[in-house]
Amino acid sequence: MKFSVPFNGQSDLLRSLNKEKITEIYGKLTQDFLGGGRASCINPYVSKNKISSCVKEAHKSGLSFNYLLNASCLGNKEWTRSGQNTLRNLLDWLSGIDVDTICISSPYLMRIIKKRYPFKITVSSITQIRSVAQAVEWEELGADEIALSQIDLNRNFPLLREIRKNVKCKIKLVANEDCFFHCPNYFYHANVSAHASQNTLGDYFLDYCRIACRLKRISDPVNFIRASWIRPEDVAYYAEAGVDVLKIIDRGMTTEAIVRISNAYTNNRYDGNLLDLLPHPSINLAVTKSDKISKIKYFFKPLYINVFKLYGVKSIMNDFDIYIDNRALDGFIEFFLKDNCELKSCRECGYCANIAKKVVKINKKSAENTQQLHRAFLDKLISGDIFR
Repeated sequence: MKFSVPFNGQSDLLRSLNKEKITEIYGKLTQDFLGGGRASCINPYVSKNKISSCVKEAHKSGLSFNYLLNASCLGNKEWTRSGQNTLRNLLDWLSGIDVDTICISSPYLMRIIKKRYPFKITVSSITQIRSVAQAVEWEELGADEIALSQIDLNRNFPLLREIRKNVKCKIKLVANEDCFFHCPNYFYHANVSAHASQNTLGDYFLDYCRIACRLKRISDPVNFIRASWIRPEDVAYYAEAGVDVLKIIDRGMTTEAIVRISNAYTNNRYDGNLLDLLPHPSINLAVTKSDKISKIKYFFKPLYINVFKLYGVKSIMNDFDIYIDNRALDGFIEFFLKDNCELKSCRECGYCANIAKKVVKINKKSAENTQQLHRAFLDKLISGDIFR
């Protein structure tokens, strides 16, 4: 198994990684014409110089660089003369600095790239490839690698094996995602994030989806277990099913966090809190002091929202006190090797609920405070009070 690791804009990242099992570094500018899967406000500042330097350092280490152009919506800019010119200028620059791979979610963008540029193509997990037919179709369009939908397939081993049998291109999965199984917010969240990372549509962003999911999770701890994460100890099962690459997220994390998580997966073991391996606020801090000051612009929008009320709920993304002993989950994956969650109701099954009772330890006072904060914020969003 090989691993794909995020570039957080920090110069110390590559020299800190154990690169033996890492095949690529992926990343993008904080903002560009097409955008990507993460809003600019949650990522560190990444300039063209930083991308160019990272590409060079990656190549020196024998790694490739995968640039993300995987926004779920391009705002129809691709159908305009100015949009075409800007798109090709961006692709020309990426070609000029020797980027190896482009990650896309648009079939049209793939065909443009395949016709005029030397890049390999990864199809983003944002496209939600979740069937044999979809995988085959994308490969026939020219995909060199497909990242399957983690919210649908990370625990569906029969379907992973069937997709492997039917395509020759590489198969990738996101390893440490905390999204829910079949999350109903996923595609809406991707669209909101896409527009919040494009330099032509504005960068205003309120993460309703993240807040709603956090509330659901802290209100019922079984949702920590139902999430789509893959444990480092279970990597071999995915390799056996035909997965070639596991993608580690997130680009907003510190170098220390990325190295810790990467080492856990490349060593196939982690002794500690499972949440240490997942993206959450305490490790989503790969920003300098100047970055923090510059990020005020993403939220200081007095014509859009009541900035005083928004400032009043700034603690909404603070961490809550929870511990999930990763070692206590040994053997957890074996249930999914023989059972198919697609064919049963979680209410009737109860497997994850029973696991949650045993391994999820939550500080009740912390949980209650977090729930109150989240409910209050969502009430303000839904009632419209925060906009007045």
